[in-house]
Amino acid sequence: MRRLVVICASSLVALAAPASALALHEANGDGTLVVRNGVAPHGVAVVALQISGSVIGHVGHGHIRIDDPTPNNKESPEVTGWESRRDGPTATSQIWGGTDFTFRAVGGKYTIVIYGDHVDVVAVGKGSVVLAGLPETADDGKYSLNGDPFLSLPGTPTPKLTLGSNG
Repeated sequence: MRRLVVICASSLVALAAPASALALHEANGDGTLVVRNGVAPHGVAVVALQISGSVIGHVGHGHIRIDDPTPNNKESPEVTGWESRRDGPTATSQIWGGTDFTFRAVGGKYTIVIYGDHVDVVAVGKGSVVLAGLPETADDGKYSLNGDPFLSLPGTPTPKLTLGSNG
């Protein structure tokens, strides 16, 4: 299992640079989001993403809620390595939890909310995101939005940030 975690984490890091380049070849106006090793206080989402596009990621420990209101692709979203699964608060959402699990939501419209630590995410598309880290520390992970330089996750949740553009 540890080997799988190392492979997944290495893959996410390797995808961080190409994610920006991929946006150039995607639909006009698509943006990118990369989160590396994110962590937030208990009960606060590290990533709360509404996106029309694709997302892959890894959660070291925690849970994820994915809402897929237009399930066009029966193979997505997909979560592997989870320890618990239940239906979410809406008819179109599910919640997965555990240690060292991965997920992907490709080619659709999704709301994805991730709680926990060691959170890695790569996303390409259009939408909005709220990000949070730990207060009073710079050791809470980093993020890059729309190809900008990496910054420390903020100690309090951001206002909604725009992923991509309408252009």
